[in-house]
Amino acid sequence: MIQVSQLTITVVGGGTVAHKRCKALIHAGANVHVVAPRLVGEWDALLQEDGFHWEQRSLTPQESLLSDWVFLCTTDQALHRSLMNNRAPRQMMYACDDAQAGQFYVPAQINKGLLSVSVSTAGASPSYTKQIKAALEEVLPENAERDLIFLQQARKKLLAQDGRRVEKLAVLKELARPERLRDPNREEWFNNAFASLEKRR
Repeated sequence: MIQVSQLTITVVGGGTVAHKRCKALIHAGANVHVVAPRLVGEWDALLQEDGFHWEQRSLTPQESLLSDWVFLCTTDQALHRSLMNNRAPRQMMYACDDAQAGQFYVPAQINKGLLSVSVSTAGASPSYTKQIKAALEEVLPENAERDLIFLQQARKKLLAQDGRRVEKLAVLKELARPERLRDPNREEWFNNAFASLEKRR
């Protein structure tokens, strides 16, 4: 839910959890700097990404990291605690072994095209988070991806049109109603509404 392309991000660790975080961040458009003595698992694809940089070494507890965000993804809890104690002002840290000790949480996400739903239990129970995510996936509309593409295009077309804002918003509100979205003639209805607004400009 955050634009990460302008942030500096460091991931400490080269295991499964670090890989999972890096993959999601790269997919979101981030540039990621990984610090780890070795990468364990299926890292080959990420190594080819332009936004991925690997510094092959171990961190010491005395070091301070200056990135905007830091993901601590090792099995060394003592190292995590030391790095968090050395945190720079306004720096955001996440520790995989103790999410509640950091400054932000990594939610479970559901993505259907333009639709994003995030679920978090504030680090209290990742298992319960997965249960809630699964329950939500079952009730989300099957057509959400196609509906949102249609609604996005209609919104852009309407907002680019001269005319009264209140009338345009009324059309957009009507378009988002479940009954209208399931109408096989929704595009024809929208085109007629658009033409009507054009005449009243």
